[in-house]
Amino acid sequence: MGPDTLKLRCQTFIDGELAHILLAVDRMLWETNEHAREHAQRTARQELHHYAAKRTGRDLPAADFDALPVWVEHPDRCEVECVGGPHDGRRMTWNSAEPPLVIDLPVDEGIAGLLAAVEGEPTSILRKATYVPLMGDGGFFSRTQDGAWRYRFQG
Repeated sequence: MGPDTLKLRCQTFIDGELAHILLAVDRMLWETNEHAREHAQRTARQELHHYAAKRTGRDLPAADFDALPVWVEHPDRCEVECVGGPHDGRRMTWNSAEPPLVIDLPVDEGIAGLLAAVEGEPTSILRKATYVPLMGDGGFFSRTQDGAWRYRFQG
């Protein structure tokens, strides 16, 4: 695949196993044409539905696939979203296709911490917020609708 092609991923769990498909799409259409993007997402869900039905040998309801997330899979980076704690809702890009096992982020001490530092008071130990992967269905890591990995606040 060249630089003008993106890989879309759609996945779900069928009978406790991960089922996924990868769909190649034109980068320009994906990034500039909303109708083409919606069509590609719909196609990815339909392909996954077809694959899952064939794999299980059962007639699976198409409606179960209609709201599945579809995202661009990058080989060199991934998006991470924090859930809960001081960084709730914060998103960041990780420079790896796979997310880390734990994320430690500094906690903003606010204006009181800044004033204490200016007045020469000893600063406290840097507080941090720890985030760990949020588990979803089937014991696998949870993802947002656009494919970002979700991390929950642990402390």
